Amino acid sequence: MLAALVVVLAAWLRPAAPELLVVTACDFAVEVDGALRCDDEAPRDLAALCGAGSPAAALAHGDAVTTASLCAVASPQSGGDGWGRMRGDDLEALSIPVDLNRAAASELESLPGIGPELARRIVEGRPYATVDELQRVRGIGPARLTAVRPRARVEPSGQVP
Repeated sequence: MLAALVVVLAAWLRPAAPELLVVTACDFAVEVDGALRCDDEAPRDLAALCGAGSPAAALAHGDAVTTASLCAVASPQSGGDGWGRMRGDDLEALSIPVDLNRAAASELESLPGIGPELARRIVEGRPYATVDELQRVRGIGPARLTAVRPRARVEPSGQVP
């Protein structure tokens, strides 16, 4: 992984302000209530968002949370109310790695050259032990694998990507 990732985000900023351009370096990024938070400004766990009495739960690079929904439930879990992943365009713009075994199809579509059909095939082909196993998916050959490899990951089970 790059020590510092320089990102230009124009599409990130919702259609209300398409002319606004943000340049930032993020090793760890989280979207909180629609706003990008990077590195030291990014919360790392649920307690940082909802208070000390919150259940222990770590945020992952590329998570998107809505505090009003998230902090209102007793025991939020990844993918639960108010907690998910950033939009595919945002994940792509930030070059956030994608776990082939856990990512939703929409997240897989953020990988270079992966559209809805290939994302569906990747999901159907799970589990993967290595990124190279993507070649067993019809439509993914050496060239597409080379394009996908910088952002594709296969995380050991039990770890957050």
